[in-house]
Amino acid sequence: MKRFKGFTLTELMIALAVIGILVAIVTPAIMKTRPNKNKMMVKKTFYTTEQIVGTLINDERLYPDMTDGCDATPVADSCAWGFDYDKSVKYEGVTYSGSSKFYKLFKSKLNLSKDNGYEFYTTDGVKWDLRGTGAWVKKASTVDGAGEGIIVIDVNGDDPPNKRENASSSEDFDQYQILVKANGKLRIDPADAKAIEYVTINTSIRDAL
Repeated sequence: MKRFKGFTLTELMIALAVIGILVAIVTPAIMKTRPNKNKMMVKKTFYTTEQIVGTLINDERLYPDMTDGCDATPVADSCAWGFDYDKSVKYEGVTYSGSSKFYKLFKSKLNLSKDNGYEFYTTDGVKWDLRGTGAWVKKASTVDGAGEGIIVIDVNGDDPPNKRENASSSEDFDQYQILVKANGKLRIDPADAKAIEYVTINTSIRDAL
């Protein structure tokens, strides 16, 4: 009768030890190559903001060039750098005016899943807060661009950790701020250093800091 030789307990233990070592070596490399979803969403939301801001500021129907009035002495009542031009306009059948003009025009360019006024959600799960854009600084002739509005973005909505980067902590973050000047120039808040790092492929961000 033919006998079949199996593995001994020692051989099995050695094989398991080798597998364990290989897993320990390979796992960190796999983790490093895994895409960071928050990083991708920071990039996506910044470029989305950049595109929308550029579209709005360059539309003369919405924000006509009123900077000539800013150069007058004294500064003319018509002075406006761009987004601080809050006069009423009609766009695609809807009237926009006052302190809500910018944020309403901004979100009209997005696909919304939930709308709470200045705070709203898009279908990709991002939470946008545009309360900081409600009142642009007007006639700030000493500052090129006349003040800044603040857009707060949470790239994964209401899911944790619901916080901005903390320089003293290595913990992950899902919120950052974009500062938008009335003349359309924008930058990520310098306090959000990792968010800036995530989008440094865009040289205009580095130049603005």
